Amino acid sequence: MTEKIYYADPLARDFNAEVVSVSTTANRCSLALNRTAFYPEGGGQPADRGSIAGFPVRDVQKEGDTVVHLLEANPGDFPKVGDSVRGELDWNHRFDYMQQHTGQHIISASMIHVGGYNTVAVHQGERYTTVECDSADIPDRDLQGIEELANTTVCRNLAVRAFSASDAEIPALGLRRAPKVTGVIRIVEIEGFDRVACGGVHTPTTGDVGMIKLTGVERIRGNIRTIWKIGRRALDDFREKTDIVNALVDRFSAQPHEIVSRAERLEQALKQAQYDYRAVVQQLAAFRAERLVASGDPLQPVRVVSHRGLDESPELMRATAEQITAGERVCALLLNTTEDRLHWIIACSPDVALDFELVRRELLPLIEGKGGGKPGIWQGVGNRVTAAETMERAFRAAADRVASSR
Repeated sequence: MTEKIYYADPLARDFNAEVVSVSTTANRCSLALNRTAFYPEGGGQPADRGSIAGFPVRDVQKEGDTVVHLLEANPGDFPKVGDSVRGELDWNHRFDYMQQHTGQHIISASMIHVGGYNTVAVHQGERYTTVECDSADIPDRDLQGIEELANTTVCRNLAVRAFSASDAEIPALGLRRAPKVTGVIRIVEIEGFDRVACGGVHTPTTGDVGMIKLTGVERIRGNIRTIWKIGRRALDDFREKTDIVNALVDRFSAQPHEIVSRAERLEQALKQAQYDYRAVVQQLAAFRAERLVASGDPLQPVRVVSHRGLDESPELMRATAEQITAGERVCALLLNTTEDRLHWIIACSPDVALDFELVRRELLPLIEGKGGGKPGIWQGVGNRVTAAETMERAFRAAADRVASSR
């Protein structure tokens, strides 16, 4: 059995202990001590981090009444049974999750007090904590009430204590939910506010939790899952969002309360600009397609036309190809060179039966190209941007393939 310092003194940041067992594999070892302040993963709370004898602790698990630490070290450096070692916790990590766990208790109890919403699932992640409750909907006024009550409870700085109770004592304790285990059960109580069975590590008072902020709500499995920033995470989130707001104030030359309306006006202006842009692209594509088709030899079975652009938009290239294929007996070979790539389009009218597999095998290798499509329009990229002569050969090779397809 391991003496659990994390229960007796949850604020302990370091400790001395004796090694009672060692199991090694490759460059890792599983280490059991006679006592530990490292909390093992469980109850929704992740394992503590830190070091033992200077070696990083990668994981901590509970095996019966024994706490096992997974260390990373060179095989020759592993601690041995009987060695005295010193353990040091990553305190920022530990205290963060003490805040998360205690904050979750406060939130779940607040849900009961405000609207009788029962917690059915909890997740304490690295960025936020989620609390899922047994309701398909929670009105905004209740969500605000839950958040308000949670922060009021923090400000009251209520004592948080743990004690053990037997099965016979449980009915009289008025627990928030029924325990999932039997026997002697560990109970965590927030003075006059909440009482529930829990094996986690908590802050000594609700005041140690700091700020609690609801940041999102989502529906899952027919329930409502709430998303929370708790403790230092809430402060960091507030700082980040304040920086964003201040940047938008400068960008829009507006006060914070004016940002949304300014953004909405810009969004409408952008939609109009996009509409106008698409109209202009279609007009330009139609003009270019007419000019390209007219440049083809009308005496040939298929008019083969080509165009090479520089840094043209994909929308214009595609629209030009579509305009060209609206005619009869025509095929276009379009190239567009950007800073580091070559974009190509082959477009043929429906009455031209181009064997694209032949083109893929013989034409695309000339430009180290790849791509595909379906009858009418094929497109892709090539890597040999600067090989002008190769591109010209590609054009000629394509023209030959088109002409011979009739």
